[in-house]
Amino acid sequence: MRYLLAIIAAAALEAQPPAFPPEDTEGLKASPNPQIRHAWKRKVFWKISYNNFAAPRPIPAMTVAERTQATNTLNSLTALLKATNTGSNGEGFWVNDSRTLGYQDPTQAPVNAPLRYQSGLFPFYHEDVFIQGSWRLSQAGETESVYYYFNRHPEALSQPTIAEEGRTTFYLKPQITGSLSGLNLYEGQVLIAARPGRDLWKPIPLGRALKAVLPKHEQEKLTAETRLASLKKTNDEIQSPEYEKKFRENFEKNYGNLKTTRPSGYETRLKSMERELAYNRTQAAASASPQPDSKGLWYWNPINAYNEAINRLSTLTPAQAALPACLIPFKTPQEREGRYNTLGTISTIGEATQCQDIVSTNWDYFDPKLPRSAPQLLSVHDFGRCAKLQASQIVSSPVTRFAVPAQGCPIHAQMWRELDWSQITALLQR
Repeated sequence: MRYLLAIIAAAALEAQPPAFPPEDTEGLKASPNPQIRHAWKRKVFWKISYNNFAAPRPIPAMTVAERTQATNTLNSLTALLKATNTGSNGEGFWVNDSRTLGYQDPTQAPVNAPLRYQSGLFPFYHEDVFIQGSWRLSQAGETESVYYYFNRHPEALSQPTIAEEGRTTFYLKPQITGSLSGLNLYEGQVLIAARPGRDLWKPIPLGRALKAVLPKHEQEKLTAETRLASLKKTNDEIQSPEYEKKFRENFEKNYGNLKTTRPSGYETRLKSMERELAYNRTQAAASASPQPDSKGLWYWNPINAYNEAINRLSTLTPAQAALPACLIPFKTPQEREGRYNTLGTISTIGEATQCQDIVSTNWDYFDPKLPRSAPQLLSVHDFGRCAKLQASQIVSSPVTRFAVPAQGCPIHAQMWRELDWSQITALLQR
């Protein structure tokens, strides 16, 4: 009983932050491991580290002036976060600012796309480790990071690919799931500050979408026809005299001795074998001739979809071909049957309800007249990892356990609540 009460008392203490006397300015508390302690009252500090990469061909290397502008932009970003009460007066944690001055992916972005650079913020609780007779203060461990990217296009986010056109990918347009001081949250995950009047995604005309998705229809049709050919071959084998001969021979091998030892048992098993033979032949014949019903959807869905796609492409007028395309997703398992490569029916916006825009990455969002290092887009890619937006308010899980000081997501979320997000948008060059 005493042991149980001790466990309950310990759990209750862990559910609230520890108290320290005034003279304990760092709030030192030992962990169960005597060589590790935590400093609950030690003030926050920020540490910067850089990761540099060579320019991938054919992108020109970053100049000194470009490096300076990118660095100054990251300095301005972190200065805003440091200026929050948590970022400047916080206790129990420190922040590693891991920076990368880099480049776009040349297989995706145009050569003239702006430079891409970022700060990954890692709030670590103050953890000291006793090594070789002395305490090493505020050692890094594991925490939840958040990355702030400049000039990284969000592209498809979590939306599925609809089709490809050479190196261009068509996908469903990411959905806005919240807003915060003029910034949009997409798919509950990525918070984006963008330049006004410029679209991150561009619509795909119906003609291009139908043409691009046609190879997927062809693959589905081929899969269905290949499967049907295999079923027809199997049916031919099962209907053949050779199949029946082997079937009967196998039966005699296993049960032929019953003719003399138990004739009635033999006759019973013989009738069962003949029923099985007839059933096998009936089933094989049905499988080799799929009907346009629920059992034959694996074949008729892709065949009909392919024929409809060919017919629609051949009858499309120039005006219709230019309309923005959208996708009506499959809603039932029956609609999806046999459709292993496509995700729904391509239509046009306004023609059907619940139709999601088909788009591609709009690299023209970036103004090539601006310097390559100019900040034109800022995205917080891990926002949804640590917080949600409800009625434009930042909501995050409260800290409920206090075995160690808070780090990671609780620190990010609290700084975000204290941050003036309009100043974040002001970092972008107009």
